[in-house]
Amino acid sequence: MVDGGVAIATGRLVERLLQRGHRVTVLTSELPSPAVAATPHPLCASGHLALHGGLVQDPLHDETAVADLCRWAQAQRQPFDVFLAYFAYPGGYVATVLAQHLGLPVVCSCRGNDISKDLFIAPQTLATVLQRSTRLLFVSDSLLRMADTLVPCRAKSAVVANAVDCDRFTPSPGAEQPSSKTVVLGTSGLMRWKKGLELFLPLMRDLCATHDVRFLIAGYALEAAVDQHIAAFLAQHGLQGRLDMLGPLPHEHMAEALHRLDIYVTTSYQEGMPNGVLEAMACALPVVATAADGIPQLVEDGVTGYLCAVGDVEAVAARCRRLIGQPTLRRHMGQAGRRRVQQQFHPDHEAALVEEALRLACTA
Repeated sequence: MVDGGVAIATGRLVERLLQRGHRVTVLTSELPSPAVAATPHPLCASGHLALHGGLVQDPLHDETAVADLCRWAQAQRQPFDVFLAYFAYPGGYVATVLAQHLGLPVVCSCRGNDISKDLFIAPQTLATVLQRSTRLLFVSDSLLRMADTLVPCRAKSAVVANAVDCDRFTPSPGAEQPSSKTVVLGTSGLMRWKKGLELFLPLMRDLCATHDVRFLIAGYALEAAVDQHIAAFLAQHGLQGRLDMLGPLPHEHMAEALHRLDIYVTTSYQEGMPNGVLEAMACALPVVATAADGIPQLVEDGVTGYLCAVGDVEAVAARCRRLIGQPTLRRHMGQAGRRRVQQQFHPDHEAALVEEALRLACTA
């Protein structure tokens, strides 16, 4: 089971690095479940891919676990050449400790909350990671600008956007056919407060009151409080029959879920470079989104969908209404979005940029 965009991005990049002949060890907080472990990646047997479940969740407050991890890394029969960490904390912090212990370079990939949130709540820890990293990657221009205000780091940084496999995420087989069916709007991923639920739910209420529409969430809530909030809202407004919440989905089933949508909507307050938007565009869905962080690098306003100011639910609703009533516009925008991700967000391009950052770190 894949939880969150970082797991999707990790799997995508590891697959490409293995294809390019690299040996990869994935350090994770938890090993795969027995069901997943029973069918490991074929390259695990070759020695090119290894998994280790020793990532320390809170290294600042668990020195013993960090020391154990350093001893494990030191004991590896095939020593590492470089560390690549996702998120400044805890991954980036742990990687800088390991790198100092072993005398190796480290590349830290900053993904979203680790900059936009930690810049305010943990600036000293974030600054430490930015300073100690040999090279830095950011999934969006906006995240790099934020980090650079805390620690001038642009000279050792690069922007590497997320990518999407357009062979796995394709348009729905019936997407070209005109349809008079109920229009389905929806979103995907882990439902957290930063996703703008207090905007998404009123949006659903207002559109259901005026249009023949349904909503779908291809994901689930990360906290019980979110589940309870959604359930209470649906009950209060009599919308239980207008929302399908699919729950945890294996990532290979996400395209199938997206094929049930006509319009993809995201009302997020904070985002790095959302995989869900990329996957929706690859499936030729028009996207109505708030212009949070890296989203404007994905969605071209008026061409592949619409961008609205963060927090402006009225603007999101107006753009959705326009698309609900114009199936031809939906189709044209969806097709433009698929062309955009095919041309600019290919996994091979992402892997090449990360590989170049690793090379530069090793030769620094």
